[in-house]
Amino acid sequence: MKYQCILTELRDDVLVVTLDRPEKSNALNVRIRDELEHVFNSNAAPKGAKAIVLAASGKHFSSGYDLQEVLETKLESFRHRILEYHYSVYGFPKPVVTVLKGFASAGGFDLALGGDYIVAEKKSVLFRPEIRFGGPPLITTLARKVGPSRALSITLKGDPIRSVDALALGIIDEIHEGPDILSHAVSIASKFSRWDSNMSSVLKGISNNYFTGNLYENLEKEFHAFAAVLDDPGFYERVRGYAGTIRQ
Repeated sequence: MKYQCILTELRDDVLVVTLDRPEKSNALNVRIRDELEHVFNSNAAPKGAKAIVLAASGKHFSSGYDLQEVLETKLESFRHRILEYHYSVYGFPKPVVTVLKGFASAGGFDLALGGDYIVAEKKSVLFRPEIRFGGPPLITTLARKVGPSRALSITLKGDPIRSVDALALGIIDEIHEGPDILSHAVSIASKFSRWDSNMSSVLKGISNNYFTGNLYENLEKEFHAFAAVLDDPGFYERVRGYAGTIRQ
């Protein structure tokens, strides 16, 4: 498959997957999400890459879902393969390392959380703004990192989270201040890839499913609960109002 919105580079056994819509702050339109779903699913089998590093072109990791597309499609972009896309990232059976820089907002925050290890630049910021306009922010994704109670309190606050605070909260794993954060992330992923692949898959399965329930079922239930929000006639107008306050 030829990708239009992501770049892929194999470094030994580590596949570097780079979001490549820098002119849109790597906003997650349907195409980029479909391409991410494809590349994760294509490498889930034993013959695929042994680990993935998820990075981004430009200044920012991702501003979240492409709100222009969301409005143009009358919210259908929100619904598009929402379960399949998220599960392909969070349920990936091999190690994933996220490289966080600039802003990771809304759906970009959720995508960053797909990393089993998240390494961030010192000035990076995580932001979960959906609560501000009545949108449905994911609890499952953040709860995998910090537990459901803390995930809820962070979400209800709706405030930007600086990397130093994200580290203290346990959302990210490391702040890297060196000159080449991508190479550093690849070295971490390379180390992870040396472990027995079956054992890594088992450990990820235990982490994903034994403490907060089954990952797939949790995501499915959460997206089902979101349906009432998306079906609210006023929700489109709230999204449009919010979209007018930001730039992507």
